[in-house]
Amino acid sequence: MVTYELEIDEKMCYVADCNDAINSGPFIFWPLDPVEDENWSEVAVLVHEMVPEIAFTIIGFKVDSWDFEMSPWTANDVFKGRKFEGGGKITLDWLVNSLMPEIEKKFNTAFILSEVWDTDKDIEVEKEEWYRTYYIAGYSLAGLFSLWTYYESCLFSGVCSASGSLWFPGVKKYVSEHELIDDTKIYLSLGDREEKSKNKVLASVGNTTRELSVYFGHAVKEGILADFKYEVEKGNHFNNPQFRLAKGIAWLLDSSISLPKL
Repeated sequence: MVTYELEIDEKMCYVADCNDAINSGPFIFWPLDPVEDENWSEVAVLVHEMVPEIAFTIIGFKVDSWDFEMSPWTANDVFKGRKFEGGGKITLDWLVNSLMPEIEKKFNTAFILSEVWDTDKDIEVEKEEWYRTYYIAGYSLAGLFSLWTYYESCLFSGVCSASGSLWFPGVKKYVSEHELIDDTKIYLSLGDREEKSKNKVLASVGNTTRELSVYFGHAVKEGILADFKYEVEKGNHFNNPQFRLAKGIAWLLDSSISLPKL
């Protein structure tokens, strides 16, 4: 495994390359909070230990203004002193239009020649197109952002929302109004003590996560989703987040594996 840092549009990114010779393995994009960026490589090591035969690259990107950059829409009356001002759209635009193309240029191998129709010349022509499996994964509010980005972009073959902030007002309404992407995978997890909160909004995370789990499970049975996994972990929201996130990423890479327990 090779790890290194780079800066794209003045935002720090962290790459853990556990790939094959031609860099054909999936890319996993991961929003990092200010604490996670101090030990981000631990997640990549854990993932590699869980799926040692699979090539992959994890690309973490630093999130400086957590509540702003990770909130998909505005919700300002949840916690005293915290504002969720819906800056997720800016983050999504940077992810799709800056980070992903720039990372592909640096690897510069994951394209195929495909025949496309040139409408101007009325002939078939060959065109280089990127061809790679992309996943997105996040913990806490970044788990919510990842699930929302999965829906909004339609670029990802799967999403991991580990202990995702699915208490966020409007989540169930949003999911009900948007279509799932065919043949993709979704992973959700939640600590068994996370819903035991005096804050009614936070306490709703349990019911919301379970309701979405039923919905995603039905989508698998109906042949819409390729696979879905819901894991109940021990402890509260802060109990070993790196391990929880790594489990979700490993499952996206190989949903047939038996996941380790905390």
